[in-house]
Amino acid sequence: MTDTNNEPAIPATPARIPLGERVRRAIGTVMSLTLGDLVRWTLRAVLAVIVLGAAIAFALIHYPDTQIPAPEPLAETRYLDQGWGAARDSPQRELYYYTPQGTSVKNLRYSWFVNLERPWGTHRFADPEYLRGLGFIVDPVATRANPDQLPVGFARRYDEGLGEDVLDITCSACHTGQINITRGGRTIGIRIDGGAAMHAFTAIRIGHFAPVLLGSMASTYVNPFKFDRFARKVLGEKAFERGGAGTLRREFRRVLQALIAQANTERSRGLYPTEEGFGRTDALARIANKVFAEQIDPANYRIGNAPVSYPYLWNIWKFDWVQYTASVSQPMARNVGEALGVGATVHFLDAYGRPVEASERYRTSVRFDDVQRIESTLHELRPPRWPEDLLGTVDRAKAARGKALFDRHCQGCHGPHVAVDAIRRREAPLKTAGEPLWQIAAKNIRDIGTDPRSALNFSTNELDLSRAGLDPQAVRALLRKQLVEYQRRSAAALVELKTEIERLKRQGDAAGDLLKQTQAALADAQKSYYGYLTDERIQQSLDRLDLRRVTSGVGLNILGLMIRERYYTERAFSPELRDCFEGFGMLDIPQVLQGYKPRPLEGVWATPPFLHNGSVPNLYELLSPAYERSRTFVVARREFDPVKIGFVTGGLDGTGFVFDTRLPGNANTGHEFRAGYVPFDEQHPERTQFGVIGPELTPDERWEIIEYLKIHSDEPGGTAHPGTPPPRGFTSCRPDAPPATGATQ
Repeated sequence: MTDTNNEPAIPATPARIPLGERVRRAIGTVMSLTLGDLVRWTLRAVLAVIVLGAAIAFALIHYPDTQIPAPEPLAETRYLDQGWGAARDSPQRELYYYTPQGTSVKNLRYSWFVNLERPWGTHRFADPEYLRGLGFIVDPVATRANPDQLPVGFARRYDEGLGEDVLDITCSACHTGQINITRGGRTIGIRIDGGAAMHAFTAIRIGHFAPVLLGSMASTYVNPFKFDRFARKVLGEKAFERGGAGTLRREFRRVLQALIAQANTERSRGLYPTEEGFGRTDALARIANKVFAEQIDPANYRIGNAPVSYPYLWNIWKFDWVQYTASVSQPMARNVGEALGVGATVHFLDAYGRPVEASERYRTSVRFDDVQRIESTLHELRPPRWPEDLLGTVDRAKAARGKALFDRHCQGCHGPHVAVDAIRRREAPLKTAGEPLWQIAAKNIRDIGTDPRSALNFSTNELDLSRAGLDPQAVRALLRKQLVEYQRRSAAALVELKTEIERLKRQGDAAGDLLKQTQAALADAQKSYYGYLTDERIQQSLDRLDLRRVTSGVGLNILGLMIRERYYTERAFSPELRDCFEGFGMLDIPQVLQGYKPRPLEGVWATPPFLHNGSVPNLYELLSPAYERSRTFVVARREFDPVKIGFVTGGLDGTGFVFDTRLPGNANTGHEFRAGYVPFDEQHPERTQFGVIGPELTPDERWEIIEYLKIHSDEPGGTAHPGTPPPRGFTSCRPDAPPATGATQ
């Protein structure tokens, strides 16, 4: 028999309380609360929210992010003479660093930026040491052009629409580099003007510039004590006492909301899934999203998963094509596109989303006079020379062996390839014989084999410009004008090339390589002329133009043309002045290829990491097969490795951006010297090894090429910096005109 006294007890199933009864009881409980109970519960809820919010804010903003290394203390900054002199405050250097170009950070006022406190405490956000820790270059002392000692590229511009100075970010913020070397316990910063920056300006990961700026503004807005301190500094005591703080708070809120909206858009849409990190940005995608999506139609947002390093700027005035994708030929087109991507305004739609009136269309905040002055100053910039007293003596015998290897394996792609006179006159008619044109031939992505995403995104992403209110006929007319002028120049070049070939043939053997070069130029000119410059081909290309489906390159070309046309027309620019502003009379005809340009390499030693996406940490690995390259490495600090030629990637105590070459856009393949090399065949790409551009180099050969690259010169005959007088294009188009002061033309 079972002892029922020992059986486990079975719990009774509670009766289910009807929903109506539960609601009645809840209402009864609420009704029984006294006023004191309500006050206590309300205070507890508010306190809980405050504590939770403070904890989140502390964790996200105040707690040090693992990516951010401590500032690198410098005992000295050395300014190399790259044509601007070696003085910190040389006129060219000051002009390049701090001349505004018409941009803004969502109308962030200059006085706000210099007086803003960090999220916790009273320390100034714009403190030089703090901004150095975020990767920016801040000079040792304030100067006349930079009285508040802000980072290089942070300028001050008066905005007529706002009636206040705004923070203007110039091209030098991203195109100024520095490498550090430690000798005898002293760290010396070597400034590389026109080089690559090492900040993470566009990154929205917590701990970087943009999120911390956003946190500083948010904490200032919600904390009355912090806001009062801020307002007194911005307004001054008299304006503060008269009630100006109320207006300041409203304007401050507008900018804060705009910054929050931008950050939310990037995160919610997942626009930039591959982290850019230090020293990189997805430039083409960000410019396209800024111009076509943010200012025209949100449907134009496109994913940017192809970050690139900031390219170096010396000698670019000599190139026929710039950008990694060899997509832009004209200097002013390049500079206007860059300014629009960094925050210059151009209004296509009104507050209701309707196209603005034609009389107001294409007005922009871009300061053309100042942009042209910056461009002219860059014409004087030369590549940096290897400072042997700091980085070590060059082994000349090893470098000589390296030059022979360079000429055999590298010269054919990287050149420079100086155009014959007829081609120079076709592309840049204002250039004289002393102002060379270097031809850049892009390499097919299957040949070069480096990460293809940047080239593919640029050539395949399509956008809709129909909401911008563009007049298709006006667009076609302006494009036709460009194409017909190029057709005229090309026809003249064909005649000139044929005449020159006959002259060279009469010279016999004395003509040498020049005859072959001119014959090759004629073949190329005929191919382009009959390929797309006949009347029929021009008309066909214009007929196919559909503003509802254009690539980002064509879209930027169209908008840039219309913006510049308005500016020049309203100011009654003469044809000569237009040509000067545009850059040596160069035309703005885009090129959309699936490839990358192999640029000349003088000064490349000062621009690590390498490849267009910064995926290879040093030159030794770049000259090695891809399987020998680092799969991951750390980027953040500027300590230079003068042996392998790159940044030191170890010893960062766990801080810094971990570059993972396995992520989309980060591949470190291609540009390989590897066994089994077969020259690339455009007709049969399957017969060659993907991304192998030359035979495998021995370790000794790699070291010899590296030694040579320390002293390599792009000038004819290998003469470094011949010191010839500046060409005519180096001076301002209007040297007697004062700098532009208006914010909106």
